[in-house]
Amino acid sequence: MSPALLESRSAALDKTAWGEKFRFVQPRNVVFWMYLWLCGVGAVKGWQVVVTPYTGYFGRALLVAGIVAVISVIVWGWWFRHIDRFERQPLGLVVTGFVWGATAATFVMAVPGNSALGSLYTKLFGQVWAQDWYAALSAPLVEETAKGIGIVVLLALAPRLVRTVTDGLLLGAFIGLGFQTSEDFMYSVAGATQGFGAHQTDGLVGSIAIRTFSDIISHPLFTALFCAGVMYLIGSAAQPRRIGRGVALIVAPIVAHGIWNSLVAISGGSRALTLVIALGDAIFALTALWIAFVWAHPREAQFVRDVLRPGSRVRSADGRRGDGRWWLAAAAAVCQGWYQSCRTPASPTPGPRGGGPVC
Repeated sequence: MSPALLESRSAALDKTAWGEKFRFVQPRNVVFWMYLWLCGVGAVKGWQVVVTPYTGYFGRALLVAGIVAVISVIVWGWWFRHIDRFERQPLGLVVTGFVWGATAATFVMAVPGNSALGSLYTKLFGQVWAQDWYAALSAPLVEETAKGIGIVVLLALAPRLVRTVTDGLLLGAFIGLGFQTSEDFMYSVAGATQGFGAHQTDGLVGSIAIRTFSDIISHPLFTALFCAGVMYLIGSAAQPRRIGRGVALIVAPIVAHGIWNSLVAISGGSRALTLVIALGDAIFALTALWIAFVWAHPREAQFVRDVLRPGSRVRSADGRRGDGRWWLAAAAAVCQGWYQSCRTPASPTPGPRGGGPVC
């Protein structure tokens, strides 16, 4: 291997921190304690709002909604991990983002924030107007901001691991998945309570069907775009700041979310027009996601090339290009970066490297 290739690999591993571990417990990091407090309060509030009032008569609805929520998390979580091909984030970091979305973002920020804006809109514009436009003009602003704070929290907990736009896209998807799971659970239980709970199964199945359809274009996609925009605005050692792209990726999910929440109001109740607008909004959101990946791919691919190129050169020099063992070089490169990071002791105080690996 030439020294230049080894130097490029070392620089890429240093910028991306591929192979490093995530340490959740950071007593000297104030963000760690803020995270515990907000997520703890969110979990308690969620239990009080969703579970405690319905544990008796609506126990069956709670059980079914809980099972559906678990299945949804498994399916969507598997898919998001599957598409994370370049640099798979540590499972602990992914779970940390998911918990933020399911607890703090939902029950500490979004629920009270939406209620406050809803009351304000009603007082300013009247009950009829608020009923039509409240969801479109409150949820996108409050919910996307609440979830977007999650990527900033993860950045403070793991500054070495959250560095690229791809990190923002994939971690944002898991934050949104946590939020979506809590929201789907609430709506499912609410559907079972319609008609004083006389037909729990029918209401529950209807709510689950509607939420399953809407989840295709929902919080994981919106949050992935928003968090990618935040990464562009903040910038890092691996990603130069791009304000224009950041603003575009933050505005796009807010607009898509607003249109999605106001389909009936925009269409005037026409089912055909509602379907057309929903399809157009879905195309817009998926196109924005595609553009975000197109923007993120060149830099991420360059890092992959820098890490793999020394191994590919050795393989070519040995004449074993077709032996199917090229992945060993990639694994060795990542393990080498992990080993070097483990030999470096973590900083005793919170700072730009305060979330470093401890082995």
